[in-house]
Amino acid sequence: MAPSSYPAPTLREGDSPPLAGNFPATLRLRSFLRRCTRAVTLVEVMVSMTLMATVLLAFIGTFIQSRRTTEASVLQAAATSLIYGIIEQIKQADYSTMLPNTDTDPNAIAPDGVTAVSPPYIRVRINQNKIVWLRVVYTPVTDEDSSTTTIPSPQGPSTTPAATAVASDVGAIDNFIGDIPLSTVTGTRSQNINLNIWVWVDGIPYSDHDVNDCKKVTIVYTYSFLDGRTTRTVRDREVFLRSPYDE
Repeated sequence: MAPSSYPAPTLREGDSPPLAGNFPATLRLRSFLRRCTRAVTLVEVMVSMTLMATVLLAFIGTFIQSRRTTEASVLQAAATSLIYGIIEQIKQADYSTMLPNTDTDPNAIAPDGVTAVSPPYIRVRINQNKIVWLRVVYTPVTDEDSSTTTIPSPQGPSTTPAATAVASDVGAIDNFIGDIPLSTVTGTRSQNINLNIWVWVDGIPYSDHDVNDCKKVTIVYTYSFLDGRTTRTVRDREVFLRSPYDE
């Protein structure tokens, strides 16, 4: 039978009329359309969800890492600002009577707010609510003009102590300032940093260093904070000279 002699198909309700021309071609087109519009299988849904979850997890991981990096940078900047504020106060201390203070201050207490501390120390303000007395290793030049007096060598370290070193390893007095709360940009409390400060004040004889009546101040500071689940510790050293002419 010739292709043109196929009987006309019977149309059911909802069927589209056949295309004009070859009837088998119409059947093949309908079969193709049915395959294109068939329902999505469970396996295909699971594969799609797996791909989507992988992309979302990668995005969330990147976001968390970016947040941790930003928060660590903010904490380091805040800690550095706090420490240099303390250093500036020490630089402005009265040369003769306060760098360091060798007289007993009845108000001098340790950072715990209870234990009394003895001189020599330097009084500094940590924040609006906290004042501490930093105990100092003080090596004065007692009589640099006397041939019978031995002038002690400076005690401050010439390099930054190792991160594992403790105060006793370098002959320092440990001033643990305690947990200091830092705030975010919005003013809400972020987290605390732990701060330790070691201070040396060394008198330098002019006969050896070509200066007259000078004090060398060495400050080693160590602070730590939580970065996620990791505790990060930073240690550094600052050194500066003071003379009575700086007043």
